[in-house]
Amino acid sequence: MSPEVLIYIQTVKQFFNKNEDSKRYFLEDADEEKFFKYLEEIAQKNFDKNGQPMLSEVQFELLRKTLKVIAISKKEYSKEETNNIYMDVPGFDPVCLN
Repeated sequence: MSPEVLIYIQTVKQFFNKNEDSKRYFLEDADEEKFFKYLEEIAQKNFDKNGQPMLSEVQFELLRKTLKVIAISKKEYSKEETNNIYMDVPGFDPVCLN
């Protein structure tokens, strides 16, 4: 890994330490270790391609969404959540969205 990528990752970590809202936005449901692993890979590809490790807004958003999907896919649901096709709405009979 190039030194520029290491510096960039440290800069992002420092930014997250100073800005809780951004940290919460990007790491709310994600594994922080995986986030920085993927960030490192993307930054290295950017550096190899155009000489700059910085991620674009689109790349950051795709990284966030990818980690969110991974977290959702690993989430375990109880049988009650998956078998019940009816939704209880106060004041109404059970509603089925089927």
